[in-house]
Amino acid sequence: MLIVIATLSLLGATASLLVPGGVLLAPLLLGAALLALTGGLGGLEDRSVRQHDPPMNPNGWRDRS
Repeated sequence: MLIVIATLSLLGATASLLVPGGVLLAPLLLGAALLALTGGLGGLEDRSVRQHDPPMNPNGWRDRS
Protein backbone atom coordinates (compact mmCIF):
# COMPACT_ATOMS: atom_id res chain seq x y z
CA MET A 1 0.00 0.00 0.00
CA LEU A 2 2.88 2.35 0.74
CA ILE A 3 4.28 1.85 -2.75
CA VAL A 4 0.92 2.92 -4.19
CA ILE A 5 0.98 6.06 -2.03
CA ALA A 6 4.53 6.79 -3.17
CA THR A 7 3.58 6.37 -6.83
CA LEU A 8 0.49 8.54 -6.51
CA SER A 9 2.44 11.22 -4.63
CA LEU A 10 5.08 11.32 -7.35
CA LEU A 11 2.44 11.58 -10.05
CA GLY A 12 0.66 14.29 -8.08
CA ALA A 13 3.88 16.22 -7.60
CA THR A 14 4.66 16.18 -11.31
CA ALA A 15 1.10 17.13 -12.18
CA SER A 16 1.08 19.98 -9.65
CA LEU A 17 4.12 21.51 -11.29
CA LEU A 18 2.03 22.15 -14.38
CA VAL A 19 -0.59 24.11 -12.41
CA PRO A 20 0.10 27.73 -11.47
CA GLY A 21 0.98 27.81 -7.79
CA GLY A 22 1.64 24.08 -7.75
CA VAL A 23 5.29 24.71 -6.93
CA LEU A 24 4.15 25.34 -3.36
CA LEU A 25 2.45 21.94 -3.17
CA ALA A 26 5.07 19.87 -5.00
CA PRO A 27 7.61 19.69 -2.11
CA LEU A 28 4.91 18.34 0.21
CA LEU A 29 3.96 15.65 -2.28
CA LEU A 30 7.61 14.78 -2.92
CA GLY A 31 8.17 14.52 0.83
CA ALA A 32 5.16 12.24 1.17
CA ALA A 33 6.46 10.08 -1.66
CA LEU A 34 9.89 9.87 -0.05
CA LEU A 35 8.44 8.92 3.34
CA ALA A 36 6.16 6.31 1.80
CA LEU A 37 8.99 4.88 -0.28
CA THR A 38 11.37 4.56 2.66
CA GLY A 39 8.60 3.06 4.78
CA GLY A 40 7.72 0.59 2.04
CA LEU A 41 11.31 -0.46 1.50
CA GLY A 42 12.04 -0.54 5.22
CA GLY A 43 9.19 -2.95 5.78
CA LEU A 44 10.56 -5.55 3.40
CA GLU A 45 11.97 -8.65 4.98
CA ASP A 46 15.69 -9.29 4.96
CA ARG A 47 16.47 -11.87 2.28
CA SER A 48 20.13 -12.31 3.07
CA VAL A 49 21.44 -15.81 3.64
CA ARG A 50 22.65 -16.49 7.15
CA GLN A 51 24.18 -19.54 8.72
CA HIS A 52 22.05 -21.14 11.39
CA ASP A 53 24.93 -22.84 13.21
CA PRO A 54 28.21 -21.13 12.31
CA PRO A 55 31.41 -23.05 13.13
CA MET A 56 32.67 -22.06 16.56
CA ASN A 57 36.29 -23.22 16.17
CA PRO A 58 38.36 -20.11 15.38
CA ASN A 59 41.43 -22.26 14.69
CA GLY A 60 39.58 -24.52 12.24
CA TRP A 61 41.52 -23.17 9.29
CA ARG A 62 44.76 -24.40 10.94
CA ASP A 63 43.41 -27.71 12.26
CA ARG A 64 41.88 -28.57 8.85
CA SER A 65 38.64 -29.55 10.53
